[in-house]
Amino acid sequence: MAMPRTADRPWVVAGAASLTFGFIRGLHTSFGVFFVALLDTFHRSRAVTAGLQTANLVTDAVVSPFIGRLTDRLGPRRVVIAGGVVLATGLLLCSRVSTAWELYFYFGVVVSLGFAAGGVIPHVVVVSEWFPSRRGLVLGIVYGAVGVGTLILSPLSQWLISLWGWPRVFQALAATILIVIIPLVWSTYRPSPQSAREPARAKGAAAGTGEWSASLALRSIQFWSLFISRMLGSVGTMLIITHQVAHVVDIGYSHIWAAGVFGVMAFVSAVGRVAFGYLADAYTKIVAYSLNIACAAVGVLALTLATDTSQPWLLYVYVGGFGIAFGSRAVILSAITADIFAGKGFGTIFGFSVMSVGVGGGLGAWLGGALHDLTGSYFVSFTVANSLLLVSVLAVWLTGLDWMRRFDLRLWPAGGKD
Repeated sequence: MAMPRTADRPWVVAGAASLTFGFIRGLHTSFGVFFVALLDTFHRSRAVTAGLQTANLVTDAVVSPFIGRLTDRLGPRRVVIAGGVVLATGLLLCSRVSTAWELYFYFGVVVSLGFAAGGVIPHVVVVSEWFPSRRGLVLGIVYGAVGVGTLILSPLSQWLISLWGWPRVFQALAATILIVIIPLVWSTYRPSPQSAREPARAKGAAAGTGEWSASLALRSIQFWSLFISRMLGSVGTMLIITHQVAHVVDIGYSHIWAAGVFGVMAFVSAVGRVAFGYLADAYTKIVAYSLNIACAAVGVLALTLATDTSQPWLLYVYVGGFGIAFGSRAVILSAITADIFAGKGFGTIFGFSVMSVGVGGGLGAWLGGALHDLTGSYFVSFTVANSLLLVSVLAVWLTGLDWMRRFDLRLWPAGGKD
Protein backbone atom coordinates (compact mmCIF):
# COMPACT_ATOMS: atom_id res chain seq x y z
CA MET A 1 0.00 0.00 0.00
CA ALA A 2 1.52 3.33 -1.08
CA MET A 3 1.90 5.85 1.68
CA PRO A 4 -0.22 9.00 1.22
CA ARG A 5 1.30 12.42 0.73
CA THR A 6 2.14 14.22 3.97
CA ALA A 7 -0.69 16.72 3.41
CA ASP A 8 -3.22 13.90 3.04
CA ARG A 9 -1.96 11.65 5.80
CA PRO A 10 -3.97 13.20 8.67
CA TRP A 11 -7.23 12.40 6.89
CA VAL A 12 -6.06 8.89 5.97
CA VAL A 13 -5.39 8.28 9.66
CA ALA A 14 -8.75 9.84 10.57
CA GLY A 15 -10.53 7.62 8.03
CA ALA A 16 -8.85 4.44 9.25
CA ALA A 17 -9.51 5.43 12.85
CA SER A 18 -13.18 6.01 12.01
CA LEU A 19 -13.54 2.54 10.45
CA THR A 20 -11.66 0.79 13.26
CA PHE A 21 -13.24 2.65 16.14
CA GLY A 22 -16.66 2.45 14.48
CA PHE A 23 -16.47 -1.34 14.29
CA ILE A 24 -15.02 -1.98 17.75
CA ARG A 25 -17.22 0.46 19.66
CA GLY A 26 -20.23 -0.32 17.47
CA LEU A 27 -19.88 -3.93 18.56
CA HIS A 28 -19.66 -2.82 22.18
CA THR A 29 -22.74 -0.60 21.83
CA SER A 30 -24.73 -3.43 20.20
CA PHE A 31 -24.58 -5.48 23.40
CA GLY A 32 -28.29 -4.83 23.96
CA VAL A 33 -29.08 -7.23 21.10
CA PHE A 34 -26.87 -9.97 22.57
CA PHE A 35 -28.33 -9.21 26.02
CA VAL A 36 -31.79 -10.39 24.93
CA ALA A 37 -30.34 -13.51 23.24
CA LEU A 38 -28.34 -14.39 26.37
CA LEU A 39 -31.45 -13.93 28.54
CA ASP A 40 -33.23 -16.51 26.38
CA THR A 41 -30.28 -18.95 26.53
CA PHE A 42 -29.26 -18.92 30.20
CA HIS A 43 -32.63 -18.00 31.77
CA ARG A 44 -31.03 -15.80 34.40
CA SER A 45 -32.40 -12.60 35.99
CA ARG A 46 -31.84 -9.34 34.17
CA ALA A 47 -29.52 -8.07 36.86
CA VAL A 48 -27.34 -11.18 36.56
CA THR A 49 -27.25 -11.08 32.77
CA ALA A 50 -26.66 -7.32 32.67
CA GLY A 51 -23.80 -8.04 35.03
CA LEU A 52 -21.91 -9.24 31.94
CA GLN A 53 -21.80 -5.64 30.81
CA THR A 54 -20.90 -4.55 34.33
CA ALA A 55 -17.97 -6.99 34.46
CA ASN A 56 -16.87 -5.78 31.04
CA LEU A 57 -16.95 -2.13 32.06
CA VAL A 58 -15.31 -2.66 35.44
CA THR A 59 -12.43 -4.50 33.77
CA ASP A 60 -12.18 -1.63 31.30
CA ALA A 61 -11.95 0.83 34.20
CA VAL A 62 -9.21 -1.13 35.94
CA VAL A 63 -6.98 -1.46 32.87
CA SER A 64 -7.53 2.03 31.39
CA PRO A 65 -4.51 3.71 33.06
CA PHE A 66 -2.34 0.78 31.94
CA ILE A 67 -3.65 1.12 28.37
CA GLY A 68 -2.94 4.85 28.51
CA ARG A 69 0.63 4.23 29.68
CA LEU A 70 1.19 1.67 26.90
CA THR A 71 -0.17 4.15 24.36
CA ASP A 72 2.30 6.80 25.53
CA ARG A 73 5.21 4.35 25.32
CA LEU A 74 4.39 2.12 22.33
CA GLY A 75 2.13 4.34 20.25
CA PRO A 76 -1.54 3.91 19.30
CA ARG A 77 -0.90 1.50 16.39
CA ARG A 78 0.68 -1.28 18.42
CA VAL A 79 -1.85 -0.94 21.21
CA VAL A 80 -4.87 -1.10 18.86
CA ILE A 81 -3.45 -4.15 17.04
CA ALA A 82 -2.85 -5.95 20.34
CA GLY A 83 -6.38 -5.04 21.40
CA GLY A 84 -7.79 -6.48 18.18
CA VAL A 85 -6.02 -9.80 18.72
CA VAL A 86 -7.27 -10.04 22.31
CA LEU A 87 -10.82 -9.05 21.30
CA ALA A 88 -10.98 -11.67 18.54
CA THR A 89 -9.66 -14.31 20.94
CA GLY A 90 -12.25 -13.37 23.54
CA LEU A 91 -15.12 -13.55 21.06
CA LEU A 92 -13.99 -17.00 19.90
CA LEU A 93 -13.87 -18.18 23.50
CA CYS A 94 -17.35 -16.74 24.13
CA SER A 95 -18.73 -18.74 21.23
CA ARG A 96 -17.78 -22.01 22.98
CA VAL A 97 -19.17 -21.37 26.49
CA SER A 98 -21.74 -23.66 28.07
CA THR A 99 -22.15 -22.02 31.49
CA ALA A 100 -22.84 -18.50 32.68
CA TRP A 101 -19.60 -18.24 34.68
CA GLU A 102 -17.53 -18.98 31.56
CA LEU A 103 -19.35 -16.25 29.71
CA TYR A 104 -18.69 -13.88 32.61
CA PHE A 105 -14.96 -14.54 32.44
CA TYR A 106 -14.51 -14.53 28.65
CA PHE A 107 -16.80 -11.60 27.94
CA GLY A 108 -16.30 -9.67 31.16
CA VAL A 109 -12.49 -9.98 31.23
CA VAL A 110 -10.94 -11.11 27.93
CA VAL A 111 -13.30 -9.27 25.57
CA SER A 112 -13.13 -6.22 27.83
CA LEU A 113 -9.34 -6.11 27.54
CA GLY A 114 -9.73 -6.10 23.77
CA PHE A 115 -12.32 -3.32 23.85
CA ALA A 116 -10.07 -1.23 26.10
CA ALA A 117 -6.88 -1.66 24.07
CA GLY A 118 -8.60 -1.18 20.72
CA GLY A 119 -10.98 1.51 21.89
CA VAL A 120 -11.25 5.06 23.03
CA ILE A 121 -7.84 5.78 24.64
CA PRO A 122 -5.48 5.14 21.69
CA HIS A 123 -7.97 6.69 19.25
CA VAL A 124 -8.39 9.91 21.21
CA VAL A 125 -4.59 10.09 21.48
CA VAL A 126 -3.97 9.58 17.76
CA VAL A 127 -6.66 12.10 16.74
CA SER A 128 -5.46 14.68 19.29
CA GLU A 129 -1.93 14.37 17.90
CA TRP A 130 -2.88 14.69 14.23
CA PHE A 131 -5.52 17.43 14.70
CA PRO A 132 -4.42 19.72 17.55
CA SER A 133 -6.48 22.68 16.29
CA ARG A 134 -9.66 20.80 15.26
CA ARG A 135 -9.99 18.19 17.97
CA GLY A 136 -13.71 18.63 18.54
CA LEU A 137 -14.71 18.24 14.89
CA VAL A 138 -12.41 15.30 14.04
CA LEU A 139 -13.14 13.51 17.32
CA GLY A 140 -16.80 14.00 16.40
CA ILE A 141 -16.22 12.34 13.03
CA VAL A 142 -14.35 9.39 14.56
CA TYR A 143 -16.85 8.97 17.38
CA GLY A 144 -19.63 9.40 14.82
CA ALA A 145 -18.41 6.25 13.09
CA VAL A 146 -19.60 4.36 16.17
CA GLY A 147 -23.14 5.36 15.26
CA VAL A 148 -22.71 4.00 11.75
CA GLY A 149 -21.12 0.84 13.14
CA THR A 150 -24.02 0.34 15.52
CA LEU A 151 -26.52 1.10 12.75
CA ILE A 152 -25.04 -1.81 10.79
CA LEU A 153 -24.08 -4.21 13.56
CA SER A 154 -27.20 -3.99 15.73
CA PRO A 155 -29.85 -5.16 13.21
CA LEU A 156 -27.32 -7.33 11.36
CA SER A 157 -26.36 -9.13 14.58
CA GLN A 158 -30.02 -9.62 15.48
CA TRP A 159 -30.74 -11.05 12.04
CA LEU A 160 -27.69 -13.34 12.12
CA ILE A 161 -28.53 -14.50 15.66
CA SER A 162 -31.97 -15.53 14.42
CA LEU A 163 -30.33 -17.53 11.59
CA TRP A 164 -27.17 -18.94 13.19
CA GLY A 165 -27.44 -18.40 16.94
CA TRP A 166 -25.24 -16.06 18.98
CA PRO A 167 -22.17 -18.42 19.14
CA ARG A 168 -21.72 -18.36 15.34
CA VAL A 169 -22.16 -14.58 15.30
CA PHE A 170 -19.34 -14.18 17.84
CA GLN A 171 -17.13 -16.29 15.54
CA ALA A 172 -17.96 -14.18 12.49
CA LEU A 173 -17.14 -10.98 14.35
CA ALA A 174 -13.79 -12.41 15.47
CA ALA A 175 -12.91 -13.33 11.88
CA THR A 176 -13.73 -9.80 10.70
CA ILE A 177 -11.34 -8.32 13.26
CA LEU A 178 -8.48 -10.62 12.25
CA ILE A 179 -8.96 -10.34 8.49
CA VAL A 180 -10.00 -6.69 8.07
CA ILE A 181 -9.43 -4.51 11.12
CA ILE A 182 -5.90 -5.49 12.14
CA PRO A 183 -4.36 -5.15 8.62
CA LEU A 184 -6.09 -1.76 8.23
CA VAL A 185 -4.56 -0.44 11.45
CA TRP A 186 -1.12 -1.84 10.64
CA SER A 187 -1.00 -0.16 7.23
CA THR A 188 -2.35 3.30 8.12
CA TYR A 189 -1.68 4.38 11.72
CA ARG A 190 1.48 6.48 11.93
CA PRO A 191 2.85 8.97 14.48
CA SER A 192 2.10 12.59 13.63
CA PRO A 193 4.85 15.13 13.01
CA GLN A 194 3.54 17.18 15.94
CA SER A 195 3.73 14.19 18.21
CA ALA A 196 7.35 14.15 17.56
CA ARG A 197 6.52 14.73 21.00
CA GLU A 198 6.76 18.48 21.28
CA PRO A 199 5.82 19.69 24.74
CA ALA A 200 2.20 20.84 24.72
CA ARG A 201 1.41 23.53 27.25
CA ALA A 202 -1.42 23.02 29.63
CA LYS A 203 -4.21 25.51 29.15
CA GLY A 204 -3.64 28.42 31.46
CA ALA A 205 -0.13 27.39 32.43
CA ALA A 206 2.71 29.85 32.05
CA ALA A 207 5.34 29.32 29.38
CA GLY A 208 8.25 27.26 30.55
CA THR A 209 6.35 25.36 33.23
CA GLY A 210 6.51 22.07 31.34
CA GLU A 211 3.78 19.49 30.79
CA TRP A 212 1.07 17.81 32.76
CA SER A 213 2.07 14.40 34.07
CA ALA A 214 -0.34 11.82 35.47
CA SER A 215 0.70 12.52 39.07
CA LEU A 216 0.19 16.26 38.62
CA ALA A 217 -3.15 15.86 36.84
CA LEU A 218 -4.47 13.56 39.59
CA ARG A 219 -3.99 16.41 42.06
CA SER A 220 -5.96 18.93 39.99
CA ILE A 221 -9.58 19.90 40.58
CA GLN A 222 -10.22 20.12 36.84
CA PHE A 223 -9.32 16.45 36.40
CA TRP A 224 -11.69 15.31 39.14
CA SER A 225 -14.50 17.56 38.01
CA LEU A 226 -14.30 15.99 34.54
CA PHE A 227 -13.98 12.54 36.11
CA ILE A 228 -17.20 12.99 38.11
CA SER A 229 -19.06 14.32 35.08
CA ARG A 230 -17.95 11.34 32.97
CA MET A 231 -18.90 8.88 35.71
CA LEU A 232 -22.40 10.27 36.29
CA GLY A 233 -23.07 10.53 32.58
CA SER A 234 -21.84 6.98 32.07
CA VAL A 235 -24.16 5.58 34.74
CA GLY A 236 -27.14 7.16 33.01
CA THR A 237 -26.08 6.38 29.46
CA MET A 238 -25.11 2.74 29.96
CA LEU A 239 -28.25 2.04 31.98
CA ILE A 240 -30.31 3.19 29.01
CA ILE A 241 -28.21 1.53 26.31
CA THR A 242 -28.07 -1.86 28.04
CA HIS A 243 -31.80 -2.06 28.73
CA GLN A 244 -33.45 -0.16 25.88
CA VAL A 245 -34.09 -3.21 23.67
CA ALA A 246 -35.41 -5.27 26.59
CA HIS A 247 -37.78 -2.44 27.59
CA VAL A 248 -39.17 -2.02 24.08
CA VAL A 249 -39.66 -5.79 23.73
CA ASP A 250 -41.38 -5.83 27.15
CA ILE A 251 -43.97 -3.26 26.07
CA GLY A 252 -44.95 -5.24 22.99
CA TYR A 253 -42.61 -4.59 20.07
CA SER A 254 -40.78 -7.37 18.22
CA HIS A 255 -37.06 -8.05 18.62
CA ILE A 256 -36.31 -7.17 15.00
CA TRP A 257 -38.38 -3.97 15.13
CA ALA A 258 -36.64 -2.86 18.33
CA ALA A 259 -33.18 -3.59 16.93
CA GLY A 260 -34.05 -1.67 13.75
CA VAL A 261 -35.29 1.36 15.67
CA PHE A 262 -32.13 1.54 17.71
CA GLY A 263 -30.07 1.06 14.59
CA VAL A 264 -31.71 4.23 13.28
CA MET A 265 -30.86 5.91 16.58
CA ALA A 266 -27.24 4.94 16.01
CA PHE A 267 -27.30 6.78 12.67
CA VAL A 268 -28.81 9.84 14.35
CA SER A 269 -26.05 9.66 16.97
CA ALA A 270 -23.42 9.69 14.22
CA VAL A 271 -24.82 12.98 12.94
CA GLY A 272 -24.99 14.30 16.49
CA ARG A 273 -21.34 13.50 17.24
CA VAL A 274 -20.12 15.44 14.22
CA ALA A 275 -22.52 18.31 14.93
CA PHE A 276 -21.61 18.59 18.60
CA GLY A 277 -17.92 18.25 17.75
CA TYR A 278 -18.28 21.23 15.42
CA LEU A 279 -20.20 23.21 18.06
CA ALA A 280 -17.52 22.41 20.65
CA ASP A 281 -14.85 23.96 18.39
CA ALA A 282 -16.95 26.85 17.09
CA TYR A 283 -18.45 27.96 20.41
CA THR A 284 -17.71 26.80 23.96
CA LYS A 285 -17.44 23.15 24.89
CA ILE A 286 -19.36 23.72 28.12
CA VAL A 287 -22.37 25.17 26.33
CA ALA A 288 -22.21 22.34 23.77
CA TYR A 289 -22.25 19.80 26.60
CA SER A 290 -25.25 21.47 28.27
CA LEU A 291 -27.23 21.39 25.02
CA ASN A 292 -26.24 17.76 24.56
CA ILE A 293 -27.59 16.70 27.94
CA ALA A 294 -30.82 18.69 27.40
CA CYS A 295 -31.47 16.68 24.21
CA ALA A 296 -30.70 13.41 25.98
CA ALA A 297 -33.02 14.22 28.89
CA VAL A 298 -35.97 14.84 26.55
CA GLY A 299 -35.31 11.53 24.81
CA VAL A 300 -35.04 9.50 28.02
CA LEU A 301 -38.26 11.04 29.34
CA ALA A 302 -40.04 9.91 26.17
CA LEU A 303 -38.67 6.37 26.54
CA THR A 304 -39.82 6.32 30.18
CA LEU A 305 -43.35 7.31 29.20
CA ALA A 306 -43.56 4.59 26.51
CA THR A 307 -45.47 1.77 28.25
CA ASP A 308 -47.20 0.06 25.29
CA THR A 309 -47.35 0.11 21.49
CA SER A 310 -50.17 2.66 21.22
CA GLN A 311 -47.86 5.70 21.08
CA PRO A 312 -44.92 4.88 18.81
CA TRP A 313 -44.16 8.60 18.48
CA LEU A 314 -42.62 8.45 21.98
CA LEU A 315 -39.95 6.12 20.64
CA TYR A 316 -39.32 8.49 17.73
CA VAL A 317 -38.78 11.33 20.23
CA TYR A 318 -36.42 9.07 22.16
CA VAL A 319 -34.50 8.17 19.01
CA GLY A 320 -34.20 11.84 18.06
CA GLY A 321 -33.36 13.31 21.47
CA PHE A 322 -31.21 10.62 23.05
CA GLY A 323 -29.84 9.53 19.69
CA ILE A 324 -28.43 12.90 18.68
CA ALA A 325 -26.84 13.27 22.14
CA PHE A 326 -25.57 9.71 22.52
CA GLY A 327 -21.81 9.49 22.15
CA SER A 328 -21.23 13.19 21.58
CA ARG A 329 -21.00 13.63 25.34
CA ALA A 330 -17.75 11.66 25.12
CA VAL A 331 -16.59 13.77 22.15
CA ILE A 332 -16.95 16.99 24.12
CA LEU A 333 -15.41 15.67 27.33
CA SER A 334 -12.50 14.12 25.42
CA ALA A 335 -11.84 17.43 23.67
CA ILE A 336 -11.95 19.34 26.98
CA THR A 337 -9.54 16.84 28.54
CA ALA A 338 -7.14 17.14 25.61
CA ASP A 339 -7.33 20.96 25.70
CA ILE A 340 -6.23 20.95 29.34
CA PHE A 341 -3.85 17.99 29.59
CA ALA A 342 -2.39 17.41 26.08
CA GLY A 343 1.27 16.42 26.07
CA LYS A 344 3.59 13.44 26.31
CA GLY A 345 1.68 12.02 29.26
CA PHE A 346 -1.79 12.56 27.83
CA GLY A 347 -2.43 8.87 27.15
CA THR A 348 -1.86 7.97 30.79
CA ILE A 349 -3.90 10.94 32.05
CA PHE A 350 -6.73 10.12 29.68
CA GLY A 351 -6.54 6.48 30.76
CA PHE A 352 -7.15 7.51 34.37
CA SER A 353 -9.99 9.76 33.22
CA VAL A 354 -11.63 6.94 31.25
CA MET A 355 -11.76 4.82 34.41
CA SER A 356 -14.83 6.89 35.23
CA VAL A 357 -16.60 5.47 32.16
CA GLY A 358 -15.98 1.88 33.24
CA VAL A 359 -17.00 2.49 36.85
CA GLY A 360 -20.08 4.53 35.95
CA GLY A 361 -21.11 2.38 33.00
CA GLY A 362 -20.68 -0.85 34.95
CA LEU A 363 -22.84 0.51 37.76
CA GLY A 364 -25.45 1.73 35.30
CA ALA A 365 -25.77 -1.59 33.45
CA TRP A 366 -26.22 -3.50 36.72
CA LEU A 367 -28.43 -0.86 38.37
CA GLY A 368 -30.93 -0.87 35.50
CA GLY A 369 -31.43 -4.62 35.82
CA ALA A 370 -31.51 -4.56 39.62
CA LEU A 371 -34.16 -1.82 39.77
CA HIS A 372 -36.23 -3.65 37.14
CA ASP A 373 -36.07 -6.88 39.14
CA LEU A 374 -37.11 -4.93 42.24
CA THR A 375 -39.94 -2.84 40.74
CA GLY A 376 -41.10 -4.91 37.75
CA SER A 377 -40.58 -2.10 35.22
CA TYR A 378 -37.95 0.31 33.94
CA PHE A 379 -39.70 3.49 35.15
CA VAL A 380 -37.49 3.98 38.20
CA SER A 381 -34.36 2.90 36.31
CA PHE A 382 -34.85 5.42 33.51
CA THR A 383 -35.81 8.21 35.93
CA VAL A 384 -32.58 7.66 37.88
CA ALA A 385 -30.61 7.67 34.63
CA ASN A 386 -32.10 10.99 33.55
CA SER A 387 -31.40 12.62 36.91
CA LEU A 388 -27.73 11.63 36.81
CA LEU A 389 -27.30 12.93 33.27
CA LEU A 390 -28.62 16.33 34.38
CA VAL A 391 -26.33 16.45 37.42
CA SER A 392 -23.30 15.71 35.21
CA VAL A 393 -23.74 19.15 33.61
CA LEU A 394 -22.91 20.87 36.90
CA ALA A 395 -19.54 19.14 37.12
CA VAL A 396 -18.60 20.28 33.60
CA TRP A 397 -19.55 23.88 34.38
CA LEU A 398 -17.30 23.75 37.45
CA THR A 399 -14.36 22.83 35.21
CA GLY A 400 -14.71 26.13 33.35
CA LEU A 401 -14.56 28.36 36.44
CA ASP A 402 -11.56 30.70 36.57
CA TRP A 403 -10.89 30.08 40.25
CA MET A 404 -10.54 26.36 39.55
CA ARG A 405 -7.98 26.97 36.83
CA ARG A 406 -6.08 29.37 39.08
CA PHE A 407 -6.08 26.81 41.88
CA ASP A 408 -4.70 24.11 39.60
CA LEU A 409 -2.05 26.52 38.32
CA ARG A 410 -0.61 26.60 41.86
CA LEU A 411 0.35 22.95 41.41
CA TRP A 412 2.94 23.78 38.77
CA PRO A 413 5.73 25.04 41.06
CA ALA A 414 5.59 21.62 42.75
CA GLY A 415 6.77 20.08 39.46
CA GLY A 416 5.21 17.82 36.92
CA LYS A 417 7.18 14.62 37.04
CA ASP A 418 5.95 11.16 37.93
